[in-house]
Amino acid sequence: MKKDQKEKKAKKSKKNRSFLGRLLVVVLTILAVIGLIAMALSVASSYIDPVKFVWTAYFGLAFWVIFIYNLVLLALLLLLWSKKVWVAVVAILISIPGVYKSFSAGKPNDGGELRIMSYNVMNFKDITDLEKTPEEVADHIANVVLEYHPDVLCVQEIALLKPKTSRKDCFERYSEALKFPYLYYHTKKNFCGNVIFSKYPLTALEEGDPLGEEKDYGAVVKVDAGKKGVFYVICVHLTSFQLTNDELTVFYDTGNSKEEVKTYSKSIFVKLKAAYEKRSQEVSSILADIPHDGRPIVLCGDFNDTPLSYTYHQIKRAGFTDGFVKAGWGIGHTYAGKLPLLRIDYIWGNEQIQPMGFKRLKFKGSDHYPVIMDFNVNHGL
Repeated sequence: MKKDQKEKKAKKSKKNRSFLGRLLVVVLTILAVIGLIAMALSVASSYIDPVKFVWTAYFGLAFWVIFIYNLVLLALLLLLWSKKVWVAVVAILISIPGVYKSFSAGKPNDGGELRIMSYNVMNFKDITDLEKTPEEVADHIANVVLEYHPDVLCVQEIALLKPKTSRKDCFERYSEALKFPYLYYHTKKNFCGNVIFSKYPLTALEEGDPLGEEKDYGAVVKVDAGKKGVFYVICVHLTSFQLTNDELTVFYDTGNSKEEVKTYSKSIFVKLKAAYEKRSQEVSSILADIPHDGRPIVLCGDFNDTPLSYTYHQIKRAGFTDGFVKAGWGIGHTYAGKLPLLRIDYIWGNEQIQPMGFKRLKFKGSDHYPVIMDFNVNHGL
């Protein structure tokens, strides 16, 4: 009975709809088809190497924007009692794999024996107060680290606190301020700002080990936490988009002239394409270097790619677990800059690492948020 009443109401509503009403349905249907296509491309971006075809990667970057867009169209078509609502429904159904990767309803567990924090400090620049000196920002970050007392701290984009100071002296002093007795960073090549601090002894891998050679993408150490376990930490910083503030205004400033929008848009697409292709190569190198011999491995850092990216899919396919999806909650965006809802900082663990809890700290000391994972190591290996 109720179903018949609804059908009659829908037919009556359609029959009594004005020309403008019918036109509105047509427009919304066209927009829904566009949203459906955009969502399909966004989800497909995980499985397509940007080196071979880069266009899907752009849609993957905008997953949440596309998802919200389709939700709005779904609501509008429902309000108009339009049969074309099925287009928006299909778009939402297609989005499910993307939501699964991007949204977590994990169940944190108590009892994690170890804690690791990863943080891109953006050369000690505070986006909320650009007048702060690097020393002031570093002190502020140190206080947060001391508050959450991680066992291992992986930092990306770290800078020298004072000019004419050696990296060794600078990092050793900061290590003392953080109360970490051990640290590691590259000495031979460009260390890319990757430094690992630890409460437990760190050992650099031998050069004969594929991970032992100093890599441009990051730093690798073995952490000996005694009875809590021995595990390997890979701290990485993959190639960023390197967008300028002027280029970013295209996304939020409607005051740009048509010529500015055209110029900035072209520049953005060129940079995005180059970065996507470079990261594809970097993640391939990382996964090729990691031996599958059962060693416990934590892979963390600033990957500059979202959960809908080819980078993410490759790491997951290699057997790593995203700590946030396993033990976090919500969207968990980690980028604190002008582009919203981007989760680009991760802490992964292979099969020998058991994520117990995951936090994204609401602390703006740079253009990223720090992330923390509590975990256990499989003691059997």
